[in-house]
Amino acid sequence: MSKKSKEEYLIEVRKRYLQVNKEEKQKILDEFCQVCDYNRKYALRLINKKIINDQR
Repeated sequence: MSKKSKEEYLIEVRKRYLQVNKEEKQKILDEFCQVCDYNRKYALRLINKKIINDQR
């Protein structure tokens, strides 16, 4: 999976992740880790990272 694809996927995962309960968050995190081949700690940091509009 390319870096650009991972970034696009992260944006979609973040939208879903921030709107659900704890049980669903665990499932989404598992899926994200498996698809992108990230460990859970790193994946959580990416999902919860605050986005600064000036970077884009």
